[in-house]
Amino acid sequence: MMRLLNVTLVKGTIALGVGLMSANSSSAADLELGLPIVCKLGEDCFVQNYVDIDPGSEVQTATCFRAGYDGHKGTDFRVLDTAETADVVASAPGVVRGVRDEMPDRLVVSEQDRQRVADKECGNGVVIAHGGGWETQYCHLRQGSLAVSGGDRVERGQKLGQVGYSGFAAFPHVHLSVRKDGKTVDPFLGSFDQAGPRLTRCNEGTSETLSYDQPLWQGDIEPLLADAEGTIIQSGFADGPVKSLDLEQGLASQPESRSPALVFFARLINLQKGDRVTLRVEGPEGILAESEGEPVERQKAQWVAFAGRKLRSATWPAGDYTGTVTLVRNGEVFRQKTSRFALDG
Repeated sequence: MMRLLNVTLVKGTIALGVGLMSANSSSAADLELGLPIVCKLGEDCFVQNYVDIDPGSEVQTATCFRAGYDGHKGTDFRVLDTAETADVVASAPGVVRGVRDEMPDRLVVSEQDRQRVADKECGNGVVIAHGGGWETQYCHLRQGSLAVSGGDRVERGQKLGQVGYSGFAAFPHVHLSVRKDGKTVDPFLGSFDQAGPRLTRCNEGTSETLSYDQPLWQGDIEPLLADAEGTIIQSGFADGPVKSLDLEQGLASQPESRSPALVFFARLINLQKGDRVTLRVEGPEGILAESEGEPVERQKAQWVAFAGRKLRSATWPAGDYTGTVTLVRNGEVFRQKTSRFALDG
């Protein structure tokens, strides 16, 4: 995945602290976060990346599943593809410190793309000051969607814009950074000082007994943690082999009666070393294709698998087709998803 640098927006900068909490207050309770995106978590949006708490070149996250990449300073809430829209909202009340809304939405897929957004990796975004040294930053918003300006007072849940893929974005998402006195804070840990102890525990292999004593998130955080372990974000049918970029752009076409191929595909995130992805495709005449998959050799931020068959007659048999994808971990079913598709005669 692409590295998102911490770029503070400066347009519309204002004096901080007006109507906010006391600047002398510094406990984690000073800031409580709601989700920065309006969506159904685990259905049409997912947590792709978490904060990298390792200060060196290695990657580690608060979940110990390493669901992130080197130097990542926020939490990424992704939607399925560039055609999907969702409102980005303020996670906490505060005052808008700065905005940017001038960069086009374009996925970063090459080194040339990286250079094009140098020093503006955040893309279109908003910075909100919450008092007590706390601020949040929202990156990669859709161009032209910003609904606030510098100096605006915003409430938790108020629309800031829409999810997009401006700046240094390899997939459509909103990147939420949380800072206290200029230092990155993992919202699952609640303070900068908790990163070191958590890193030690992860390196000691004690992840099964982890607790989250002072998270900044409101409510139950378990749904926010689930995607770090690996999950299936999409499955469906296409008329030929699919690539990751095709799915990011929503370009997969469903099969028709005379399509040259009928393919079942699945997209997964945060796979662990040794995981296997199995596929089974059934149609009106029985099993169409099966794939047991090979164990992945290393951790994968995203993985696309597909199985199917080329057309062997004039048309595909009319009827119902079923595809099942299974994520197998340590020899057991860890995640499973089934999709169905009806083909008319």
